[in-house]
Amino acid sequence: MIEYNDEWIIKTDNINLTDDAKTQEMTLYAFCMKGSSNLTYDGKAFELKPGMLLVANNCSVMSVGRQTDDFAVEGMFVHPKYHNLTALRSNYTLRHILLLNANPVMELLPKEQERWHRDYENVFYQLSVKENKFQHEMMIAVSWQLIIDCFDFTSRIYGKGDTSTQASTLANKFFEMLEQGDFREHRNIPHYAEKLFVTSKHLSEVIKKVSGHSANYWITHYTVAELQNTLRGTEKTMTQIAYEFNFSSVAYFTRYLQTNLGVTPTQLRE
Repeated sequence: MIEYNDEWIIKTDNINLTDDAKTQEMTLYAFCMKGSSNLTYDGKAFELKPGMLLVANNCSVMSVGRQTDDFAVEGMFVHPKYHNLTALRSNYTLRHILLLNANPVMELLPKEQERWHRDYENVFYQLSVKENKFQHEMMIAVSWQLIIDCFDFTSRIYGKGDTSTQASTLANKFFEMLEQGDFREHRNIPHYAEKLFVTSKHLSEVIKKVSGHSANYWITHYTVAELQNTLRGTEKTMTQIAYEFNFSSVAYFTRYLQTNLGVTPTQLRE
């Protein structure tokens, strides 16, 4: 069993700390109490305003822009190992993560704001009770309560999308293939369906139900994100990149980016 480590939760009132090497791999929870802040997440622009909760699962793809002078949040960074420790089995976990990856900013209702604040305060209260001989178990309980409430927030906003264990397992395997980089060579659903021993129609229906988006959406999402990283983070030529991503030509590569991102490869590098 993983033992709790005090460095796995960092209380913060500053979302700019996402640039810090220590916090980049952590999940940021930040509830805006006043003011506003512009930010981009995975290339998309968002505005964080009072009553909104930001849950950034991948701080490395987030950058903070203009903030008002009175901008204030109550927040925390949570290490992925701690999430693994506290996140009990739930068929909703994958859908929750995917929805937040697509849109990490949620506008909470007044009662939801109260629940968030109570959960947040309880996490740090239990952290302070060092004499509790069951602090480890208590931290798991209060953290799981916060996560479950966040589940409820996304469920209210996007719909619960009930799925079976089999559907969640299939979706997990599909996303494992994407994480492994299959999208670099294969951007057609039949490839994934064949590897997962299901029909293309069944795979498409399951991914849509579990994640709220189509399988094609996620294949394109992973491809475009990786192309942006490659174009901005390397000096590879367009020909090299087109070859690595299995595009038939540089012209087709350019059209793909224009269609899905609205810019050319050259514009991304400017």
